[in-house]
Amino acid sequence: MTLDSRLATVVDAARSKKAFRIRLVDVKDIASFTDIFAFMSGGSDRQNRAIAGAIEDALRLTGERPISREGETNGNWVLLDYGNLVVHVMDEDTRRHYNLEGLWNTGRELELPAEAHPESDARP
Repeated sequence: MTLDSRLATVVDAARSKKAFRIRLVDVKDIASFTDIFAFMSGGSDRQNRAIAGAIEDALRLTGERPISREGETNGNWVLLDYGNLVVHVMDEDTRRHYNLEGLWNTGRELELPAEAHPESDARP
């Protein structure tokens, strides 16, 4: 299965800002409020904000704007809500603490598109 262009745009934008541990999880059969979660990590609050900004800019070019954006001030967890897509950009401590991926582990993992420099997803 190939990733739809919207999700590929999200992944490409995140990778452009060196996001790592990117995961896309299809939760449409188990969540009532969204269809897809995108999880990714940045190495600092500043990087998290840059990743979220790149995603927002890339989707804006396709005519999409988030319904809401949260966490900008603190930056350890920035959330972009596009209705049927919710993007979580977190530092590793926050990601481990809240363990959203564990909460939604019955969702279906989507395969990410190949990238030119695969080492960016390999960070701890």
